[in-house]
Amino acid sequence: MKPECTGSLCVNGAASRARWARATWRFSLVALNVAALGCSSSDSTTETAAGGRTSSGGNGNATAGGTGGASTGTGAGGSSTGTGAGGSGTTGGSGTSGTGTGGATTGGTTTGTGGATTGGTTTGTGGATTGGTTTGTGGATTGGTTTGTGGSSGGMGGAAGTGGGPSVDAGGPDGGPAGCNLNTGYLGDDQCLLPPPPDKGFQVHIGPTDYKNPGSEYLLQPGQEITNDIAGAPSPNTTQQYFFYRQYRMRPTAHHVIISAPNGTDVGRRIGTANKSEDYPAGGVIAPEDKNVGIPIQPNTPISVSFHAINTTTKPQLREMWANFWYRDPKEVTQPATEWFETGNVTFAIPPRTKTQIGPSTCTVQGNGRLLWTYGHRHASNTRFLITRIRGTQRDVIYDAYHWEEPLLLEFSSTVTNRAADFANGVEGGWNGILDLMTGDKIEWTCDINNTTDGTLRFTNNTYTGEMCIIDAEAVNSTCQ
Repeated sequence: MKPECTGSLCVNGAASRARWARATWRFSLVALNVAALGCSSSDSTTETAAGGRTSSGGNGNATAGGTGGASTGTGAGGSSTGTGAGGSGTTGGSGTSGTGTGGATTGGTTTGTGGATTGGTTTGTGGATTGGTTTGTGGATTGGTTTGTGGSSGGMGGAAGTGGGPSVDAGGPDGGPAGCNLNTGYLGDDQCLLPPPPDKGFQVHIGPTDYKNPGSEYLLQPGQEITNDIAGAPSPNTTQQYFFYRQYRMRPTAHHVIISAPNGTDVGRRIGTANKSEDYPAGGVIAPEDKNVGIPIQPNTPISVSFHAINTTTKPQLREMWANFWYRDPKEVTQPATEWFETGNVTFAIPPRTKTQIGPSTCTVQGNGRLLWTYGHRHASNTRFLITRIRGTQRDVIYDAYHWEEPLLLEFSSTVTNRAADFANGVEGGWNGILDLMTGDKIEWTCDINNTTDGTLRFTNNTYTGEMCIIDAEAVNSTCQ
């Protein structure tokens, strides 16, 4: 078992995270434990040559050992101690296993065996709580298996008390993340997502460090709406990597998340975007024609997030999101993908109580390739988002959607079946199968708008008092300008 990293804008993997300071929205960077993906509310961190990490300050301190090293965590109201996984074994020894015992926590006891060293057999399952409830302040140290030099630490301590992060489950049996078992009392606890293993990918997380005292930047009052850009956290990869499969999870307050990396322009390049909790590709199933597709990310790339959330309930709710990026083997990537973000008309002004249309806007395709997926980003006054591919005199509808609050995302591959759109009967849909693109093709899009408000609608991030008509997409070997 291991705790989730619960910090503001947190890029979880093997290198760093960024804390979102409440008063000034500035970041302070702290190192993450390479082996354990542990998190504390400390203010200073140092790395050790043997693969260990020491953090101090805040609610306590934690030390993660190197090969077969020990792990100790102390909170203000309790402590957790465990020997490192493989503490009594031999690193790399063939068939040699080691065990560790989870430490005790004030108010409860955690026991269990640690993992095994490389070449050995895993003999434990991590710590299982056998006692009461932790009542003290402080977090827990992580558990896991030793995989070689710089292996991870031993059994996990008890549940966190006041001021500590919540206890969460470790990844699933197949190495993928399982649920976090959050119980904050706010809507959307079931959306929490654990990060990938550090050699498999990384996670971008925006959320509070303390769910009992989340802070005004994360706690939305009834009717409150916030949109802001958070910048500065570097990706943890130290060499160029490629990714393709992404998982997005959001609490119900989220309207959109746009994750960007720099490309020399003001808007940057979109490396991830979503309006709801979803996976891309759906279910993680990569189509045969996409087996060599990947999106490059350079070492320690600065990652920024535009996060838009609104609370439409009658009670305070959290704004929080998780996004996992899963690496692809660089040797297998022969088709780098390109992100599209086409804003169209941004100067419109739609008078009160008016029905009209934004567009048509167009861009021209450069390069013979194919469109991987697309969706239309819009707000509450939109009644229809239509995208058409134009090739000479032929016009093909590729996307036709009518529900702004649950925006349709269409994938264009051999493994996904899309319905044909039927506007007269309110059936959303579009192109089915692989969608090819040729140099000279045009992409055209329009947005039907019904402004039922008493104000003028302009291009803003306000869900009910502003509008947008933006294409988000990714393509192989084609751009659109």
